[in-house]
Amino acid sequence: MDCTQIRDAFVSGARPEAQAREHLASCPQCRELFERDAELGRNLAAQTTRPLPSSDDLFEQIEGKLARETGPRAWLRSRPSPLRFTLLLLPLLLVLLAGGLLGQRADLEHYPMQRVALLLCVYFLAIALAFGKQLSESPRGHALGDYVGLLAFALAVPALAAFAPATEVSRRIESSGAFGCFGYGALLTLPIALLLWALDRDDRPSLRTVCLSAAALGLSANLLLELHCGNGDWAHVLGGHASLGVAWLVAWAVTRRLSRARGRP
Repeated sequence: MDCTQIRDAFVSGARPEAQAREHLASCPQCRELFERDAELGRNLAAQTTRPLPSSDDLFEQIEGKLARETGPRAWLRSRPSPLRFTLLLLPLLLVLLAGGLLGQRADLEHYPMQRVALLLCVYFLAIALAFGKQLSESPRGHALGDYVGLLAFALAVPALAAFAPATEVSRRIESSGAFGCFGYGALLTLPIALLLWALDRDDRPSLRTVCLSAAALGLSANLLLELHCGNGDWAHVLGGHASLGVAWLVAWAVTRRLSRARGRP
């Protein structure tokens, strides 16, 4: 007997060990099939003989997926990645301009412009990188280094900003209104979150989706509040600004959990 004949014998339900002794003496791969009462050989044969779904079942699955791919979200998801990235970034710029510049912080004229320009550039580049990775066509693997670094940056930098030197005007602002800033940042980034959901091609949010979405939205909210709020008190910044990244992380993680729970048979 040879390897093929041994495989066919297992698939047919036979145990050809007696007939295959000569072959097993020279073939370690086939010999493994007979170890522990031929456990490996029987398991592989069971996988091979598992019935395939019928053509009717396959057509039903395909038709169900096609039926779900209709409407505005399906059209948005079908656009090329560069266009989807542009459709996401332009509304973000409008939100930042409307929410930040129209409601400027009280100490903006006293704020060191080099510092604010550097912070805004770093935040915006990180946001664009997170959105770009999220909407890219790259494989959706589980390589943590691909997205955890961005998430760590998005959570750490706003928290560190709470301890940056404050201006004279910001020192005189009362340490209150953290909940108001939190609500302001969450409310103005909510449309971006909904648009990101509409543009993303993940039917069920993966760990990558959770991390990159939370990083981008948390930084977007902090970028908006950097232009809007002049309260430099560390407790206010931590509670009302930096906490938004954690809140978006929890929101996306809950969405992922609920989505996967609904998808279980």
